[in-house]
Amino acid sequence: MPKIKYTTKELKRPDRFREFLAESLESLSEYFNKILIGIGIIVVALLGICFVSSQQEEKDLLANEQFRKAVESYNSGEMETSLSQLQTLREEHSGTEVSVLALYQIGMINYQLGNFEEAIKHLELFLDEDPKDGIFRDGANVVIGLSAFKLERWDKSIEYLSEIDRGTSPYYVQARRHLSLVYEKTGEPGKAEEIRKETSSETGL
Repeated sequence: MPKIKYTTKELKRPDRFREFLAESLESLSEYFNKILIGIGIIVVALLGICFVSSQQEEKDLLANEQFRKAVESYNSGEMETSLSQLQTLREEHSGTEVSVLALYQIGMINYQLGNFEEAIKHLELFLDEDPKDGIFRDGANVVIGLSAFKLERWDKSIEYLSEIDRGTSPYYVQARRHLSLVYEKTGEPGKAEEIRKETSSETGL
């Protein structure tokens, strides 16, 4: 059997398989590191989302509790206390859904207290939030209209009272009656009478 002879150069040359294996392991190591970094980023992002969600949930719970207390104060006849509690809620939890409802309640309480400018201010902020509930929206419009009426700001009163043009709204009759009164005040009795007739025919009153 003939002997296999190797030159010194060939003996020093790394085995091709071992070369390939080393290169493969090196590439795999780099790829694996990239995967780990990617997974790490995703995990950190998920933890961040969970933390924010948890924080928001806690914030919502605190805001809801504050609103409940404000409603209790209002129902007990303590309107000034309720107003203060609602304003605190707005300051501390402005990003929550219930803080939007607090704007509505603040406007309504201010109207009852005779603070018509404040009522208009807060109810307009409430409407700026684009509330989806038609009852709350109509309530805000009619109270802004009534507040403007009290302040003898006839154009503003007409603008907001005219927003309630659906016979199905519980505020419809009140809005139309005051709208006719506004036209009486502005020296337009013809318009006032027309609105009264329309309202009577639509509601049967």
